[in-house]
Amino acid sequence: MKPTLLVALLLCLAATAQARTWHVLEDGSGDAPTVQAGIDSAAAGDTVLVHPGTYLGIIIFKGKPIVVRSTSGPQSTILDGMGAGAVINFTAGESRSSVLQGFTLTHGILGITIFNSSPSVIQNVITANGPAPNGGGISCDGNTFSTYYPLIQENVVTNNRANNLAGGIGVLQWMVPEILDNYVADNEAVSGDGGGIYYRSFNSGAVIRGNTVINNRAGDHGGGIYVALVGAPPPALQVEISWNLVAYNVAHGSAITGVSGGGIHLIETNAWVHHNTIVGNEGGGAYNTLGGGIGIERIGSPVIEKNIIAYSTQGGVSTAWGVPPRLFRTTLLGRTPVGMAWATAPPGGNLTATSWPTRLSAIP
Repeated sequence: MKPTLLVALLLCLAATAQARTWHVLEDGSGDAPTVQAGIDSAAAGDTVLVHPGTYLGIIIFKGKPIVVRSTSGPQSTILDGMGAGAVINFTAGESRSSVLQGFTLTHGILGITIFNSSPSVIQNVITANGPAPNGGGISCDGNTFSTYYPLIQENVVTNNRANNLAGGIGVLQWMVPEILDNYVADNEAVSGDGGGIYYRSFNSGAVIRGNTVINNRAGDHGGGIYVALVGAPPPALQVEISWNLVAYNVAHGSAITGVSGGGIHLIETNAWVHHNTIVGNEGGGAYNTLGGGIGIERIGSPVIEKNIIAYSTQGGVSTAWGVPPRLFRTTLLGRTPVGMAWATAPPGGNLTATSWPTRLSAIP
């Protein structure tokens, strides 16, 4: 074996040998008296293992590449923010190696804040948080020219509330997240966009896949999922939205553009929307407000293929002020109006809605 390889192997073995598990118990008798004390004591590669109980106060990861995990899952391990702020704070450049797994996060102004960081948030229950201004359940934001890649996977995000944007999961600016296999239900963005999932970024490449997004509400656009470009186009935002169930979400706007996006709302994207079931979603309250299933605005030409879009109130797929999407092998079942409508109006102009014929076929 070459000397350099031997040295590298010995260093890896030494790092592994030094990794430690810090046990935290509710009565304070563990290796650290609190979850925060366990994080404070932990070094890179360590695990903070939290035993069943209710732990009060906010928690700050402090940039550490460590795993904070419960022994028995979210049903028996509760982190209660007591209304003091975000229950969990990733605000010091955390990477995917900073992992939060297996907790119930509740009673925060918001559940999790992720700022200029890329942590892994896995298998948690995030419930009854808010009302934050934006992002009641999870709020991700970046304000530098770096790109961040948080992983949000297999979480239950329910009954969170934001006064403006992103009732459930909110992602903004320099973020390219993977939002995978989450259950996002009964969240509300009171006056703004994105009742369930809100994603608005400068950078392309995000994936929203395998989520169940139901019974969420937005005061404006995107009752279930809202995706938009930040900044002046072109180019349009590239994002994949696939294999999701998007059902019974409501968007209350917008009388200005005429497209509300009860299920999914896209603005200035070349999104690839495929293999989704989008059913029973509701557009805005105005009679001429369309897009109960999918609403699309402005530049870009998203591909809508191999979806089922069914029983949408106020239209299956509708567009405003832009190029119609490319629609392939999508089944549209509807009620008033059935199927597609292409709504067009210049800024400040009067909305007109006309049918846009397209060839539709069942999903193979």
